[in-house]
Formats: sequence, C-alpha cells, structure tokens
Amino acid sequence: MQNQENYQEKNQKHAFQVNLGGMIDILSNHLYSSPDVFVRELLQNGTDAISARKLSDPGFQDGRIMIRIRERESLSFRDNGTGLTEQEIHQFLAVIGQSSKRDLQTGKIREDYIGRFGIGLLSCFMVTDEIIIRTKSVKDPAHIYEFHGKPDGMYEILELHHFNFPVGTEILIQAKKNCESYFTEEKICELVRYYGLPLPFPVMMQKPEGEFYRINSYDLKNSENSKNPDQDIMNLGRQIFDMDFLGYIPLESRSGLFSGVAYILPYSVSVHAKNTHRIYLKNMLLTENGDAILPKWSGFLKCFLNTSQLRPTASRENFYEDETLEQARQELSDCISDYLKNLSRTNPELLEDMIRIHAMAIKSLASEDELFFETFIPFLTFETNMGEYTGKNLLSRTDAVYYTPDINQFHRTSALMLAQNQLLVNACYVYDAALLRMLQDYDENFILCPLESVTFGEFLTQPPTDALYQARQLLRTAEQALAEFSCCAELKCFSPAQLPVFYMLDKDAETYREVQHAKENSSDLFASMLESFAEEYKSSDAVLYLNWNNHLIRKLADLQNQERQRICLEILYVQNLLTGRFPLQGTEMQLLNDNLMQAISWGLDLN
Repeated sequence: MQNQENYQEKNQKHAFQVNLGGMIDILSNHLYSSPDVFVRELLQNGTDAISARKLSDPGFQDGRIMIRIRERESLSFRDNGTGLTEQEIHQFLAVIGQSSKRDLQTGKIREDYIGRFGIGLLSCFMVTDEIIIRTKSVKDPAHIYEFHGKPDGMYEILELHHFNFPVGTEILIQAKKNCESYFTEEKICELVRYYGLPLPFPVMMQKPEGEFYRINSYDLKNSENSKNPDQDIMNLGRQIFDMDFLGYIPLESRSGLFSGVAYILPYSVSVHAKNTHRIYLKNMLLTENGDAILPKWSGFLKCFLNTSQLRPTASRENFYEDETLEQARQELSDCISDYLKNLSRTNPELLEDMIRIHAMAIKSLASEDELFFETFIPFLTFETNMGEYTGKNLLSRTDAVYYTPDINQFHRTSALMLAQNQLLVNACYVYDAALLRMLQDYDENFILCPLESVTFGEFLTQPPTDALYQARQLLRTAEQALAEFSCCAELKCFSPAQLPVFYMLDKDAETYREVQHAKENSSDLFASMLESFAEEYKSSDAVLYLNWNNHLIRKLADLQNQERQRICLEILYVQNLLTGRFPLQGTEMQLLNDNLMQAISWGLDLN
C-alpha cells in the first residue's frame, strides 16, 4: 500500500512554467534577425485582422492601417480589422504559441492569414517595456478593452467606458532606452515599405501637422492599366532595389503560387552569385534570401516576388520545405526559362544585351536544358583562332571545326591552324566544350573534332635540298644548344611565314617538362621522388622546327658566327616556350636573360 501511495504521488502531473523574459531573449537573439521585425509583426497583425473582418463581412472593403508617431518617444499602429473580444484577449494575447489566426471551432489556421505561431507580438518587447492594446471586436461592438502587457509576464485588462473607439485594434508602444532610433517617421516608413510594400490596402502615416499620407503607394497589379506599364515596372525595380536594370521578366505561376517580377542585372555576375531579393508571403516580406525558391542559376536576377500558399518557418524569415515549395520552385524555374526562350521573338535587343553581359549564366542554362539550348545557341559566342564566332557561325561551317579544352594548347597551335584555314575553338571556358558537343548532336552536318586528332606533321613540308645544305651549320648549332633541354632541331617549311620556330612535343615529353619544373620548386625529399618519376619520360624528345619560309631563319643560316647563331636560336627557343605557355625550367629563364644581355653588349645586327 505504501509503495502504491508513493507511486501515485510521483505520478502527479505538473504544468510547464514559461519564463517570458527568457522567451524574449530567444526572440531577440536567436529567432529574429533584427529588432526591425517588430514593424513586420505589427503590420502582419493588422493585415490578418483586416482579412478576418473581410471573411465575416464580405462587403467590408475599406481596410487600412493608420500609424502615428511621437518622434523618438512612442508610436501606435491602428487597424480597422475584426478586433478582439475579452475572451480572445485572454486566449490569444496571454498564451504564447496560441495564434489568434486559428479558427475557434476547428483549431486550424486559415490560409487567409499570415501569422501562424502566436509569438509575433512579443517581438515588440525588443524595443519597448510595455505593450498597450485597445480593441473593439466586430462581434461585440458594445465593449472596448485595453490590454497592458509587461515583459515579466504580467498583464491586465481594463474595460474602457465613455471612450470613442471604432471597431478594430490599436497597438501602442513607448521606446525603451537605446531603441529611440526606431521611433521616427523616416525609419518606420522605410520599414513599412520594406516589409509591406505590396499590401493591397493603404498603410497611412500621420504627418506632424495631422494629415495622413500613404506609405505603400505602389500596386504592381495596377500597372497593367497604366499608359506605360513597362516603365512603371522598371520604376518599381528602381524604387525597391535602388538601381537601374537591364530589363525584367514577369513571374506568374500557372497554379497561382506566386506572382512578381525578376529584374535582369545590368552587370556580369557569377552564375551562382548570391543576390538579395524581396520575397513576400501574402504581401508581407518573408526573406531577402532566394536560395529556398529561386533556381541555382538565377544569379543574374533580382526578384520581387509575392507568394500566397507556401508555409513560413517559425521566425517567418524563410519557407518551410515541403511539396508545395518544391512545386513553386519548379514553376518559378519554368517561368524564367520560358520567358528567356521567347526573347528572340519578343525582344531581340534585350536578348543580345543579356547574352553580352550574362553569357556565362545563359550557357549554364543551355548546357542543361535542350529547348533552352536550341533557343540560345545561335546567339552564344565562342573564342576561336579566327575571332569571335557565334553558334550560328559555327553551324555555317562546312569543314571540320576543331576544339581544345586546354588554353595552352589553343595558344600554341592557333596560329599554325589559322595558316591552314582550320578553325580552332578555345573550349577551356566553363560549359563551352559541353555546348560544342551538343551542337554536334543538334546538327548532324556539323563536324566537330578534338585538336588531338590533328597531325601537325602534315602542316610541315620538307625544304628544298639546297636549303638543307645552306642551313646545315645552323642545324648543328641548334642541336648542340638544345641538347641539354632534351630538344632536337629540324628544318621545315610551314605557314605562317611570320612564325620563325614551332616547338612540338608529345604527351610524354610534356609530362617530362612538367615533372622537371615541379622538381625545381620542391623540397629535396620530393625532388628525389620526382626525379625517379621523370626517368620514365626522359627519353621522350621535343622538337624545335625552324621555319625556312621565315626571313629571320634564313638570315641566321647565312650568319657565319656560330656563337651569335646559338644566342639567337636559344632566344627563339625560350620565346616560343613563353608564347606557348610552357612551364619554364630555371636554366631556361636564365638562358634568356644571359643571351639578351650578350646581344645588347655585342650590338647584334642581323642586317
């Protein structure tokens, strides 16, 4: 019996106690990003109260919020929404987590409302030490109540008599120490526009003289009735983001999940740049971060977006991850892509400007989306040894188009390829190689070949017999000078004639050069390891081809001074390495310096 009594005593249930001061600390330092959000919460309360009154009275269309400020001292937000009864004050204002947006019958939150968590009003305690609320409910217009709430959790409710107060709610707060900067007309107007610009009803500010003016003075939907809607939308972008844009993309969800505008930046950015946006939930700002809803490739856009059916997180600063968000994300991506695909028909000038400025972002899209590729590939540009080519230019070629993803290979061989009238595309840029391969699949007549398929020996022809005799001493000098660099010399004729020498090496020889370069820049331990690795490729020789078609090479062949021949050949050798972007060994760079000094001291004159 004693054990049973002990068990029963220990089994008693107890209620959790909430430390309101601790709760406010959580709001201030962990849940909300800034005290600024108290304005958002006041706007949301007023907006939801107006929505509630519209639901109970469909004929009510004159919703508004009126703001009064005593500079750096106090402010009031008054709405003409549904108001609260005494029961609702106890139920919704005094119970943390109990949202006044819940239906009293079902307990569910109506979709018409913004707030969901019943903690928003507490954010006011970040800037004040007392919240005063006066309210008259549309359900009980005979009574007016005044609520006084303190951050220590204590509150009282007074009934006001002989007090002229319309249906609705007024929230009054006084600035606490160090928060006076929030209680100015300029600051409140800035925050109202920031958080509630698209609100469909007026938010009014009282001037010191007593007159009211509207703060949220722009309604995007009304722009379609304007004489110049495009200019109005561009002006809105300037008003919101304080900058001029290249153009805009209308954003309209096919299922009604969102509406708004994506503004096109007038300067180039990274494909995955993180821009600030204005993303609203039911006309109230939710976040500036578009990561949760915008495509990853949308770094060239700034969006002004309003959603209606997505769920917010508890802090109401981002979206809750669910199927509806995924649907909105996909529809938004499709909306932007579809508009861009139609630009060549609807606004080709904007398309050209976009491609000029945002080529990288558009190439990213084109490489992932076949329809997007077909739309944009004629306008996308590629660097070639014949200048800039568009996709349309490439498709017009009837001969083979060569490409290399190696920037060094491109620079080493572009002149030689050009002399043979062979088009070489520099495909080292992100997405270019993929787009070229997509071109091959797109048009079966387009012939694409990798640079590795070119046999450069075909471009080099044998010189006349008398030329070999005339240059025999030059070739001997070249062989002796270049032997220490594992390079031999040959006399050939090739174009362009302006190119005196052409340095060629196979993959093994190139690997050997890279290992040697790495060895020179490594510690003794790694240098010895690299040395053993280099032994596998040491027998691979490179070749320096001397161009008999070049006037300088013929002059060198006639030069009787072998020392001067050597100096010129070594300078040409290192110069060709530099233009070909080969990694120089320490001895090669020193060789260039020494020979240039020698040439200057001798006053070398080949003429």
